[in-house]
Amino acid sequence: MQDNLKERIKEVPEVPGVYIFKDEKGNVIYIGKAKNLKERLKEHFYSSYNHPRFEKLISKTFDFDYIVTDSEADSFLLEANLIKKYLPKYNVRLKDDKKYPYLKITINEEYPRIFKTRDIREDGSIIFGPFHSAKSLMKTLKIVLRIFPIRTCKYKLPSNVKINPCLEYYIKRCPAPCVPGNISQEEYKENVKKLIEFFSGKTNEIENWLEREIKIASKNLNFEKAMVLRDRLFALREIHKGYITQMEEGVSMDVIGFSRISKYALCLVFPIRKGRLQDKEDYLLEFPEEVSNEEIMEEFLIQYYSKGIIGGKKILIPLKIQNKRVIEEMLKNKRELNLKISFKPKDSKEKRILEMANENAKFSLEEKLLEKGLLQEKVPISLLEIKDIFGLEKIPERIEAIDISQIFGDERVGAVVVFEGGKPKKSEYRKYKIKYTESSSDAHMIYEVIKRRIRRLKEENKNFPDIFIIDGGKPQLSLALKALKEENSENICVCAFAKTFDQFYFPDGKMITIPKTKRSALKLLKIIRNEAHRFAITYHRKKREKKIKSSIIDKIEGIGEKKKIMLLRYFGSPEKLFSASKEEIKKVKGIGEKLAEKIYEEIHKIEGS
Repeated sequence: MQDNLKERIKEVPEVPGVYIFKDEKGNVIYIGKAKNLKERLKEHFYSSYNHPRFEKLISKTFDFDYIVTDSEADSFLLEANLIKKYLPKYNVRLKDDKKYPYLKITINEEYPRIFKTRDIREDGSIIFGPFHSAKSLMKTLKIVLRIFPIRTCKYKLPSNVKINPCLEYYIKRCPAPCVPGNISQEEYKENVKKLIEFFSGKTNEIENWLEREIKIASKNLNFEKAMVLRDRLFALREIHKGYITQMEEGVSMDVIGFSRISKYALCLVFPIRKGRLQDKEDYLLEFPEEVSNEEIMEEFLIQYYSKGIIGGKKILIPLKIQNKRVIEEMLKNKRELNLKISFKPKDSKEKRILEMANENAKFSLEEKLLEKGLLQEKVPISLLEIKDIFGLEKIPERIEAIDISQIFGDERVGAVVVFEGGKPKKSEYRKYKIKYTESSSDAHMIYEVIKRRIRRLKEENKNFPDIFIIDGGKPQLSLALKALKEENSENICVCAFAKTFDQFYFPDGKMITIPKTKRSALKLLKIIRNEAHRFAITYHRKKREKKIKSSIIDKIEGIGEKKKIMLLRYFGSPEKLFSASKEEIKKVKGIGEKLAEKIYEEIHKIEGS
């Protein structure tokens, strides 16, 4: 049994999360957290920490499960929730939410104040958090007070005693309601209201409000106010980085993650009750390959909830389905379940928990297929993520990337690189000398390369790529689409990858920036793009160097091949060099004053002869 568990550890991802040990009856006996799940499980099963307690624990462990989280901080809170639920035998102490810091707003005061606390007793105040550290809380609080300045002091206001404003007032983090006439109670409470709205997840509304206020201030030529509001808007967009994934106390919902490989899919349910993630449930599904993801999701919802499972009041799914209202009505009539299905997260917290559910679904599906022998080899996580980001029906086994290289229209070439299973297949790389395109535009040259590439694949009866990645932006994508249409190959997924901000442009007009949570996908896509660029540049340099050897520069005595290449790289073409002055030639690295003079004289001697 231990050997089987050690084999399973090889497939565990190296990401943060929570692991769950179970005995031979399936009872949970231990729950732990880890910054790196694979490494922590190795420590348990290979070294047992050299502690009798863990040696006994491992001897009683017959199975394990795990839940992936976005960060180590998230794993702390999830561990605490699961320990409270299962009360596992080998967990020495139960974690308590009071260990986490919170922000409290005393709305029962005339001039409410905000401050950090670990006391979450109900006293009429509003509490936000938890935060994974006091440091992240203080950072958040500083930003909050720049956006919605309210007091942090312990004074009872209004006061009959004269109070001098503190430093917070002078650095514009408090409007000093302690000084009569500084701010009206209505204006102060508006700040408090906006702050509460923000922490309640209404970030879009607050952002829209700030944007409107900035426009009004600018229109009235009140640029100082506009700058203050602009700074608040920027701060607002940064503020949620310190949160642990947890919903509001009253939230009861099911979040469903989805992943698919070929004719198998997995739906993973995250039940959230009273704002807390309770556990995970996953279900493996099998179906004909032609069935769409939307059909699979609809069938799962019907089968899962019609069995009498009492879910949350809301079901958050990652796919848009056509029969949403019909399914809601069917469940209401059959089981008296008034469930609302949504595929659009209402705020950043819902978006983050849905991403986490999808990520766990990927890992669970791959693990189950490997266990059952239904998957021959491990599918790279990067390809699973690319499938989701690009909205593909199947995993992109073959990805091709195209790049163009030229200097002022000189020696124009194109290159295609091929990746299969996430790895380069160099035997399939191809070089293209631009033959027909008169324009020096990269977009027009991409058009030629794609047409020639598609024709060659047809001639050689080879597989078409699942994805074509084009170096560039919208102009390159537009002509790539034209080429595919003319070659009757519009079914190939094509996108343009812009280097500047790592943005992807798609035929439907959509532009996306890959989120940090999909770091494996972004890493692979960058490797593919850079490889295409390297291959194109290498080919271009070889052709350019060949041209240099046969150029008129060869007639100049005392100039070696290395200096010839440096001269051409600096000026871009022989013509530019011929029209250069002595001073310009001297600027080339490795060319001194005497050599520059000799080159200049020889060039003009040749020109005059």
